[in-house]
Amino acid sequence: QSGRPVEVDETHIKAIIDSNRHSTTREIAENLNVSHTCIKKNLRQLGYVKKLDLWVPHQVKKIHLTQRISIYDSLLKRNEIDPFLKRLITGDEKWVVYNNINWKRSWMMQDQSAQTTPKVEIHQKEIMLSVWWDYKGILYFELLPRNQTIISNMYVQQLAKLRDAVQER
Repeated sequence: QSGRPVEVDETHIKAIIDSNRHSTTREIAENLNVSHTCIKKNLRQLGYVKKLDLWVPHQVKKIHLTQRISIYDSLLKRNEIDPFLKRLITGDEKWVVYNNINWKRSWMMQDQSAQTTPKVEIHQKEIMLSVWWDYKGILYFELLPRNQTIISNMYVQQLAKLRDAVQER
């Protein structure tokens, strides 16, 4: 916009960002009475980039970190005496995209174009995968019928099948 100064003091920009890292270029520009493109250029020259914040459930304090390390250490020492970790079985369920495309190479003359394969539907088939494993690997897995989720009686059936798989191993 005409009449606005083009130059801006970098220390002012740094001060605004230090006070609020979520400031937009337009907010900084309005605060300093310059164009937002001028702010974008200055931020780039200063080495700033926009990044998404990471979500964490909570900040871990140093005392909690020390407690966790102590617990992990005691569990490892206990495991040396009695390898209980090898007796653990873990399970999980996950929606996975069922995509049965076979990509193949085919011989063509150099001036010929490759064979085309149509793009997969936007709404691909999803199927529920239920998997159980221990330290050696997968013990039991099951792909549930389409549009079916885990309910209590199915969970009980899976546990029975898992028991059979463990006994067979």
